[in-house]
Amino acid sequence: MRGSLWGVVFLGIILTLACKREKRDGHSDMGHAGVTTIEVYLVEGRDTIKGRYKDPDGPGGRLPSVDTLKPSPDRTYNYFVRVLNESGNPISDLTGIIFEQQKNTHRLFLLPNPETLATIEPTDSDDLGRPVGGKGTWRQSTATLHQGSVRLILRHYLNPNDKNYGLERGSTDLDVSLPVKPL
Repeated sequence: MRGSLWGVVFLGIILTLACKREKRDGHSDMGHAGVTTIEVYLVEGRDTIKGRYKDPDGPGGRLPSVDTLKPSPDRTYNYFVRVLNESGNPISDLTGIIFEQQKNTHRLFLLPNPETLATIEPTDSDDLGRPVGGKGTWRQSTATLHQGSVRLILRHYLNPNDKNYGLERGSTDLDVSLPVKPL
């Protein structure tokens, strides 16, 4: 009996040591605080349009405050995004951490609904040329009746190679929608 018990313990130790640990990117382990606020800026010349989703107490608390983006039809804007943690004092601006320092392990997806609402294309990229999503171009549809929303999904990948699979891998740091109502 004693011999079989030691055999089970020994086998457990061997299996534990033989398991391959997940290789992590050095920068992917740099933690960042929870995202409570995301701001989208549309810029064309001197005109700037801002939309914001703010939920400083996180899910399940008070309702978030949500702004409506109001772009003009048939216009092309440059967009940029700010990401904040407003749950504490002082407020933490996470934009540089996510879109610059950890750009190889993050991607922000901007998904218009309906798809014909706007064409949104990131112009920033990580070290391997993959989109990051912190800035880009936003071409607003010509149809003035098109209104809808833009869904913002911020994905975090522990392994930078998982970024190649887009929405299929990684974890979600943020998933919110902003209403869009062209003027």
